[in-house]
Amino acid sequence: MHLRSLSLTQFRSYDNLTIDLAGSAVHLFVGKNGSGKTNLLEAIGVLSLSKSFLNAEEEHLVRWGGEFFRIRGETEADGCEQGTLEVASQLQPRRAKACFRNDVRIAVTDLIGHLPTVTFLPQDLELFIGPPAERRRFLDQILCQVSGEYLEALMACQRILKQRNALLKSIAAGRASENDLSPWDAAFAEQGSLVTLKRLEIVETFGLTLGEELRALGEAWSQVRIAYERTGEGRTQEEISAELLHALAQSRERDILLQSTGAGPHREDWTIMIDERAFQTFASRGQQRIAVLALLFLEASYVELRRGERPLILLDDVFSELDHDHRERILASFADNQILLTAIEVPSGTECACVWRVRDGMVISFEREKVA
Repeated sequence: MHLRSLSLTQFRSYDNLTIDLAGSAVHLFVGKNGSGKTNLLEAIGVLSLSKSFLNAEEEHLVRWGGEFFRIRGETEADGCEQGTLEVASQLQPRRAKACFRNDVRIAVTDLIGHLPTVTFLPQDLELFIGPPAERRRFLDQILCQVSGEYLEALMACQRILKQRNALLKSIAAGRASENDLSPWDAAFAEQGSLVTLKRLEIVETFGLTLGEELRALGEAWSQVRIAYERTGEGRTQEEISAELLHALAQSRERDILLQSTGAGPHREDWTIMIDERAFQTFASRGQQRIAVLALLFLEASYVELRRGERPLILLDDVFSELDHDHRERILASFADNQILLTAIEVPSGTECACVWRVRDGMVISFEREKVA
């Protein structure tokens, strides 16, 4: 998949902007911190996932003083099929959001997957030492792009969890009965078991070749696997569902006391195990960087295999964290993908890129010397 053009209206720091991206497979956006480089990648992320990969609220995506934003992209699939994607969100007179594919309005959930992306952000270097929620989100963003079934189950889980937690508060306040939890527990176990199963599958898939990727990047560890921490040990959806339902029943008293659900996909975690040692307990920052890079390669291969087309690669100011050899490895590995990256200055190894200067809400092509 390639993005032929990107148009922004009142998005973040941009009033009106259109960039022609059809001329090159690699685009480098250069500018000072705060110049708006990341905003460009974030806009592409919104076209891909319907929301900001920085977890920003919708109102923060609208340019200061504006009432709406619009993002539009012209796409070209690997088979040369062309199309358009658009996301628009308004704050006034009432909040509303609309998504379009080929100028036909579609549901927000139907947008996801039409522009597959793999994103590498500076904060991803904290993936292994950060909170479990970030590691779950890493898996969720991949799976939501390749499986509509997973996306529906994840959204259902989130809705049910919100309702169950509200019910726990009502029970604690004496306004509801403990028996009222039973239908919510059953629904949560049904949807949550699918979420857990799909996460297990992708973790096991990554674990098969992670060691090989790490060795190719210079880390020759002998035994490498990914451990997934969850409730129970079931291998089928039925087994996982039964285990989760049992765990919810066992933790009811504590859940009511804490007014929060203590078991389920929202409590799960994963870690890389090196020779049966948890990676984050000994890895240097450089080793963590290599591991994230290895996961980037695995993610791109996984998305391509499941979607049947190559994802866009979005790299936000990460080349400064990598040496020349690893920069070249990224560009060589993704030679058939479209790559969009940002940097404060032009890094070595990017001679093949179309370079753009980002400044004061403008994006200027070095080659064409024209304001986009």
